[in-house]
Amino acid sequence: MSQGYYLQALSGVIKELLPRKCHKDFDAWMQNGTLRLAPKHGGNGMQLARLDYQAVFLIEDLPFKELDPALVLATVAAWLQDVDTEREQFELPDPDYDVEPIDDRTADLTISVQFSEPLFLLPDAAGPIAYGGQRYSVAPYEVWVAETGQVRVNGGQPGSTEEQP
Repeated sequence: MSQGYYLQALSGVIKELLPRKCHKDFDAWMQNGTLRLAPKHGGNGMQLARLDYQAVFLIEDLPFKELDPALVLATVAAWLQDVDTEREQFELPDPDYDVEPIDDRTADLTISVQFSEPLFLLPDAAGPIAYGGQRYSVAPYEVWVAETGQVRVNGGQPGSTEEQP
């Protein structure tokens, strides 16, 4: 995922959980962003940078007797652990949240999550981005991972790690 896809994807998961009447009172945005330059070739494309940002999710007038805020928080925690597999590697802090009671039936729930996402470029002759003498589009690309391989050392047989005379 890239280009704020974590924000978009988690927004969708939270919105699915909310009663339909709460959809109009749900908002999500990015703030405190940093564009960390970290170019890395990936075969079919490249990572140009990392987008580090704080995602804020706001549910106004959450009917907490109808939908327990703990259910929303558990959903966010589960999604982060299933999807954002780089959190530990980048030492991202745990999410913050705030529940502000409005009356005896509703509260505003704000959840803040720090994300670090790759900004991917895909080669595209007509792409809008010029970088390193080529044209690119901003888009995720398929990363191919080798599942098997052979090692040859100094002309040895496949799998050989000994030097041949």
